[in-house]
Amino acid sequence: MNNVRGEFFEINFIKQNRILFLILLFSLLLNGCSEKHTNEKQQVAEPIKPSTQVIEQKAVTEPEPAAQEQDRNSNIVTPINKRSSARATDSDTLDQFIKKIQPKDEHLQKILKEDLDRDGKPEYVLAFGLEKEEIDSIFVIREDAGYHIIDKLEDPVMVVHLNKDVKIMKLDQTEQKFIVVYSTSEVDDAKGLSIFALDDNQINNVNYNYPEATGQGSRKLEDINKDGVFEDVSYYRFQDTQQHTIMTYQKFDRTGPEKSKVLYENKNKKFVYPTIPKDIIQNYLEDHYLMNRFLIHLPEMAEFTALSASPKNNFEDIIDFSAMDYTGLELDIKEIANEGNQKTFLVRSNSEETNEGLVFTLEKQSGKWKIMNIEINDKL
Repeated sequence: MNNVRGEFFEINFIKQNRILFLILLFSLLLNGCSEKHTNEKQQVAEPIKPSTQVIEQKAVTEPEPAAQEQDRNSNIVTPINKRSSARATDSDTLDQFIKKIQPKDEHLQKILKEDLDRDGKPEYVLAFGLEKEEIDSIFVIREDAGYHIIDKLEDPVMVVHLNKDVKIMKLDQTEQKFIVVYSTSEVDDAKGLSIFALDDNQINNVNYNYPEATGQGSRKLEDINKDGVFEDVSYYRFQDTQQHTIMTYQKFDRTGPEKSKVLYENKNKKFVYPTIPKDIIQNYLEDHYLMNRFLIHLPEMAEFTALSASPKNNFEDIIDFSAMDYTGLELDIKEIANEGNQKTFLVRSNSEETNEGLVFTLEKQSGKWKIMNIEINDKL
């Protein structure tokens, strides 16, 4: 009986221990899962340290078609109005900037793109105008963290004129690029130009040449000497007996000496000796004016005379030469004596109502009329 009780208690003890062991094992398993779950929560919630760099990656797409077209032989940029709306391009930004600075009622006439200051970054020259093919405002802008105006060109020409075109040109053997504005009068009798350069973020007027005084004549940029350096060339055309054109030229920036050349626009393209005495007197006084004005030598003038000495007369005190730059020299030439091979003429300005004038005596020698004497006379 005692043995039976002992076995019973032993069996119960073993069962209880197994139950306790299972409870303990289950508790350990639960604690392990809970700790793992807690660690995962802590890892997700941990904040990013200040030294951590966050890099944003964007999708790489195929490049869009160019928003601007540029002629291979020109720095003229033609804006294209139709653009992709996928993203804002530099050209879109340029268009928006152009609209922002566009003067009231003026239209965009021309865009030029060039590295004017040779810093590796292009500048844009924007020309606006009220009418087609007329330029009223010119801005130079740069893209540097957004577009901004460098400067606006100040027109140096003081008389009424029209700015018809703007170009970027290389005018000498350096890499410097210049902005050249071409001007005309309303009836195209006058042609001129203005030259600008970008220097230290400022647009400076290098030179300008326009026939302001007369409103007639042409001013051009030409490489006269074919040496790679352009000259500022002025053409003064006269309605005189020989149809003279006086050409003066100097380096485009007005440095160096000024030179001149006499051209003949008559049908012979050279000096033709007049056959009529009145024409010889007219030609002589015209040449007198041109020589004094341009400080040039006209060899033809000596061919008209057979004077023993040069006349010491201030013809400007007697003759009004002001019309030479417009309609030509206007003279009243009246024959007052005729003795066969010798003739005498009283010469006055058409505008003068006076007896004062110049008395020319001409003589025919070897088939040509020559000026033999010039006097001032106020008695006839």
